[in-house]
Amino acid sequence: MKRITASLAAIGLLAGTAALADYPEKPITIVVPYGAGGGSDIMVRTVAPYIEKYLGDDAKIVVENRTGASGIIGWQAVHDAKPDGYTIGVITTPSIVTKPIEGKAEFTWQDFTIIANMVTDPAALNVKKGSQFEDVTGLVDYARENPKVVTMATGNFGGDDHLAGLQLEKLTGAEFTFVPFPGVAARNATMGGHVAVGSFNLGEAVNYQESIDILGIMADERSELAPDVPTLKEQGFDVIASSQRGFAGPKGMSDEAVEKLSAAIAQAVNDPDFRKDAQNQGVVLDFADSADFTAQLDAFDKAMRKIWAESPWLQ
Repeated sequence: MKRITASLAAIGLLAGTAALADYPEKPITIVVPYGAGGGSDIMVRTVAPYIEKYLGDDAKIVVENRTGASGIIGWQAVHDAKPDGYTIGVITTPSIVTKPIEGKAEFTWQDFTIIANMVTDPAALNVKKGSQFEDVTGLVDYARENPKVVTMATGNFGGDDHLAGLQLEKLTGAEFTFVPFPGVAARNATMGGHVAVGSFNLGEAVNYQESIDILGIMADERSELAPDVPTLKEQGFDVIASSQRGFAGPKGMSDEAVEKLSAAIAQAVNDPDFRKDAQNQGVVLDFADSADFTAQLDAFDKAMRKIWAESPWLQ
């Protein structure tokens, strides 16, 4: 009996190994928790053919938009999926970290299998062409001398662009009136002159510089997408803020599936044709594997919890 049991176990092990070797055997669904045409959606639809290429064996990716509640509905769908590697999703910072801190989600980022990061898109301060503000110093000085007069378009409160504005206020003593907009509406409001300044990501601004002046980006160094745009640090304001866009799956995915997906994403990011596509789309590439991305999320989570404890960004 022991010999039979051992043989059956060996057969099962071999079958499992073969199944992993054949992965993926059916289409992989990538859930985008935001609407069509946004940064995350464009990123996934641009990279999907390249991930298929490097997964090989006629791999197929299906992109599914599951919108609502600042990403929570889409993330819940990924969280609840079977952890077999056939349903994964885009996760974005800061929301995957801040929404649970705000008490708006029943999960945390630790309740997912982290696969890889692909994009780190720095926040930027943007104004309409012809604005009275020519640099960040002028903007800050005016907002300090005229509290609450300067309107600043952002995404949802608690997003990276809103948190960036709060950082700038805390650092300088300037006071802005924040105006939240969904999706790319913050950019449109800035281009239309409906607000004085827009805080939104470089990737959303870089292809619209005929209508927008980018005053500065909130990164450690300049971006190759806009090498002439200085950082805020260069201008004397030590403010760092960005939105990361990566991939995660349900908790319990196999290491083998994660490694295969991560390797395909890494190869896609380094593909010369994809890099050209990404630059044309304003996608700021920054690959990190599962371990590195997990460490980055952990550090960001601790920083956000500290800020929330001292000064909640939602009242």
